[in-house]
Amino acid sequence: MRLDSIGIATPLQALSVEEADWAAFSRAEALRLVTLLLSARRFEEAMFSLDKRGLVHGPAHSSIGQEGGAAGCIAALPQDTLINGTHRAHHQVVAKAVNALYADDFDPTRVNRLPDAMRREITAMLAEILGLRDGWTGGRGGSMHLRNAALGITGTNAIVAGGIPIACGIAFAEKVRASGIPMVSFFGDGALHQGATHEAMNLAALYRLPLIFFLENNRYAVSMSVEQSTFETELATRPVAHGIPAVKVDGMNPLAVHLATRWALGHVASGAGPAFIQADVYRYYHQSRPLPGSAFGYRTKEEEESWRARDPLDFLRRELPARGILASGEIDTVDALVSAAVAEASAHCVEGEGAAARIRPALWPDVATVDDGITGDLSEFAGARFREPEDFAAGEMEEMSLIEAMPKVMGARMEKDARIYVLGEDVANLNGGTVGATRGLTARFPGRIVNTPITENGFCGLAVGAAMNGLRPVVEIMYSDFFLVAADQLLNQAGKVRHLFGGACPVPMVLRCRIPGPEGYGSQHSMDPSGIFTLFPGWRIVAPSNAFDYVGLMNTALTCEDPVLVIEHQSLYRDKALVPKGLDHFIPLGKARRVREGGQITLVTTLALVEPCCRIADEMGVSADIIDLRTLSLRDIDYEAIGASVRKTNNIAIVEQTTRGTSIGSHIADEIQRRFFDHLDQPVKRVTGGWAPPTVSKVLEEAALARPRDIERMIRELFADSAQPLAAE
Repeated sequence: MRLDSIGIATPLQALSVEEADWAAFSRAEALRLVTLLLSARRFEEAMFSLDKRGLVHGPAHSSIGQEGGAAGCIAALPQDTLINGTHRAHHQVVAKAVNALYADDFDPTRVNRLPDAMRREITAMLAEILGLRDGWTGGRGGSMHLRNAALGITGTNAIVAGGIPIACGIAFAEKVRASGIPMVSFFGDGALHQGATHEAMNLAALYRLPLIFFLENNRYAVSMSVEQSTFETELATRPVAHGIPAVKVDGMNPLAVHLATRWALGHVASGAGPAFIQADVYRYYHQSRPLPGSAFGYRTKEEEESWRARDPLDFLRRELPARGILASGEIDTVDALVSAAVAEASAHCVEGEGAAARIRPALWPDVATVDDGITGDLSEFAGARFREPEDFAAGEMEEMSLIEAMPKVMGARMEKDARIYVLGEDVANLNGGTVGATRGLTARFPGRIVNTPITENGFCGLAVGAAMNGLRPVVEIMYSDFFLVAADQLLNQAGKVRHLFGGACPVPMVLRCRIPGPEGYGSQHSMDPSGIFTLFPGWRIVAPSNAFDYVGLMNTALTCEDPVLVIEHQSLYRDKALVPKGLDHFIPLGKARRVREGGQITLVTTLALVEPCCRIADEMGVSADIIDLRTLSLRDIDYEAIGASVRKTNNIAIVEQTTRGTSIGSHIADEIQRRFFDHLDQPVKRVTGGWAPPTVSKVLEEAALARPRDIERMIRELFADSAQPLAAE
């Protein structure tokens, strides 16, 4: 037996600063770098001072000590660069804000204060961290969720590694636009062990995205050291495994990071794909407390002292004057300007001194706005043609199955809107994906039907970032249950982003989820996802029961500025309906349709049970008002239509095929009884499946889901409890 080494072409390198690098480092570059580093340091110190006085509500993750990495990187970036980060991001964000407003001819040693725009943004950032209305997003984001799109700060993230797939999507959008604008995603060593990070790195390399992964290795994830977290402690090996070249650098030397960033920018700009920087840094304080790690026993005082001796600010104060690049007095001047701006920010937010200090009461947000901005105002639908089947003449319609309508409406929308990209597993293969939903689209729209690896968290996160950055991604989840793999990106990110960032960050993405119904796919391929998505009010949810509704609701979904879940029931794919030939009609969100009119009972249903409800009511001779909800997001339920029916019939049931635990009927029943109690002759009845998810066994699967006989039984109960006779009895 012989074992041969496998050569890996992807470079993994360590960067060292040479004398020639210092000689080439200009005074202007040094002033910019010093200004960014001092802005980060003084801002963090002021924030810690407020935290010690109990004025910072919630955690404030300090990065004092590791500013050399962020300042060195951002000072080397073009001003239009986009960034995101994780919860420990104050230093990155304030440095990016200052750099974005730093004019090329600005010399901070020749002015008596920082420019108004810089001071204004420093104040607004502090107000955001303190949860005040003057903050960037009205105080909703606080310390961990910082966004200022105008300054290229696309949003920091409280979920470790949660922002990294989103960074891929932001970079994907820039690549599509051929803008030449790079994206930088900052994260810590703890994030490197998250699956989301590896999914993101794989996607970034696969699609050759203009993305710089910037690892601030501060050696501790809370109290867990790198050695406790991983067997292979050479962290820069991770991107190399994905084909991403990596450079390791001393993050306490800002010039070294500056040079590493220049190298990464050159690689990205060449079109070769992403690059990775590992900057070894050190945070002087505990996770989110103004105390050193040694106070909690996971670091020694000797270790802390050795790193403090390498402080990046002290390093610049020593090296720049010694090399004749900047005088000590010039650094002091910059320090004074920055300190004054930070003091001004604190004075704006806080009144009183010492223990008497408090947030200025007038700066708190109005509590009446707590629910504002969860979703958009739907103003994007001004002028849309909302139409129903009866609005069309017979000659304007053609018969079409739902599965035929799916690629046709998508193709029609893609012709009109170049921002639409379809992503998912096998969507560009198999002549239309696994069910034919993209049939014919790959050839018509080269590069816009994008195959993804089996990495739902990664490609759903990419879609979130792309939507935040101006595209309209459509994500296909092969089976609905698989969305749970991407729950963070879909529920924690896409569903919350607009509200979290003050209502000003739409996420216009569409998620297509398939339910197979009673077809033997088992308990991990058969879930109705609507019950879980309804728990996150940032999502709109639509459920078409026929081809006409599918076209109208997909047109609506692809216009909406909120994320929209489109539920596709596979058992309906072959059912035919009349569809307008132009495929250009819309169905409004929140508008149910009465598919049968009657006066005895109301049946509220959706998807694959619309037709059985109609058939069984006819067979039983029941005069039933049957309402197809079509929109299932709880804030959008059409209670006007339901109320009108209840006032007429006084008896209502909610009919769902799904299992009881994932149904939404309990929410709707509660609302009906709150709104229409005086019009009900009896409590709201419900039809659902059982508690267990469907299994592969045919008889157990049938027992797990609601069946026609369950609808018949419920109708009999409705009549029995209302003392009405059934017509057939």
